[in-house]
Amino acid sequence: MKRNDPEGIDERAYRFYCDVVAFVETVPIGPTTSRIIGQLLDAAGSIGSNREEALSRSSTRERIHFNEISLRGASDSVRWLRACASRRLGSQEKCGPLIEEGQQLARLLTRVVIRAKREDESGRKTGT
Repeated sequence: MKRNDPEGIDERAYRFYCDVVAFVETVPIGPTTSRIIGQLLDAAGSIGSNREEALSRSSTRERIHFNEISLRGASDSVRWLRACASRRLGSQEKCGPLIEEGQQLARLLTRVVIRAKREDESGRKTGT
């Protein structure tokens, strides 16, 4: 997939982050919710930023590492969104689809990491 593919991981991660920003604007600010919002924004933002890092690395191991961090961001985003859904924080109409998109991003990133690890392992076995 090309980097600017509208249905590719990178563009979807960017749209996901923008949608999360719009969602958190619907969450009332309070002592507990401000922490949840901060964690959610950090996690959602780390998906795309770590993908950028992965794409700019020359070492396969570095690419794998940053894709794993990106995957962690997607998983953490889903966890924070699920907490918002459970506590009925913010727009539930926006929250549900965000949970689904976060889960899809996590699945895609899992495939990227697994494929890269397999390629790295087979390259090391053949000595390349």
